[in-house]
Amino acid sequence: MSSVEAIKKIREIEEEARKIIEEAEIKAGKVKMNTEVEAEKIKQEIIKRAKLQSDEMTKRAEAETEKKIQKIIEENKTKITQVKKKAEEKMDKAVNRILEEVLGVKI
Repeated sequence: MSSVEAIKKIREIEEEARKIIEEAEIKAGKVKMNTEVEAEKIKQEIIKRAKLQSDEMTKRAEAETEKKIQKIIEENKTKITQVKKKAEEKMDKAVNRILEEVLGVKI
């Protein structure tokens, strides 16, 4: 093989190597783009699931809070009723005592 043929062969091999490298770069670019698209899909799905979980947790917390509020309201109604009853009893005693003191009549 002459030196001219050897140089041609080297150039052919270099050209083939360049084409292989270009194809590899194109494939790598496509893989990277596909990976980025897939990563974005996964990210959006995770965000969606997290929002659903957050919404569900919020609903549960609101329901529990509402139950606690209703329980407190009922307890306070009972306490208010008891306080009113005691106040009425004391008022009756006070009126009777005033009548005893003022009128001298025992009731």
